[in-house]
Amino acid sequence: MSDTPFAQPSPSQGAATTSSDETVDAGERGALRVADRVVEKVTRAAVLGVPGVAPDAATTGTVGRALGRAYPHVTCSRAGDRARVLLEIALVWPAPAASVARQVCEAVSEQLRALAGVHVDEVRATVARIVDPSDVLEATGTTKERRVR
Repeated sequence: MSDTPFAQPSPSQGAATTSSDETVDAGERGALRVADRVVEKVTRAAVLGVPGVAPDAATTGTVGRALGRAYPHVTCSRAGDRARVLLEIALVWPAPAASVARQVCEAVSEQLRALAGVHVDEVRATVARIVDPSDVLEATGTTKERRVR
């Protein structure tokens, strides 16, 4: 009987041993498959995180959200770990459309690469709607301070 409570299998018995000096071939590590739904949710969160993009609650009512009519509209087409993303977004007036659209494209590319390991070949952002700032305040539940003249 040995002095240690657990017997260590020897490498000749087929046990896998790795140390910090050894690297495992990528083919032996397995693969990660990210669902299309995850890619769409990460994209949606990236879009809504850009300043100037209207929150989905401000773009439609409860029924419209239930029917999928709120912005942003996200369409992803994927092939393996590569994707093309088409977006329709709503902006809060007076946000500059070109600047916000560029920031949206950059945010989507960065977030998909960092969080899902998806390489984005193309992102197209179309500004489909402009939202009044008062609609955003009502949708988020904050009150607008009234000014007396």
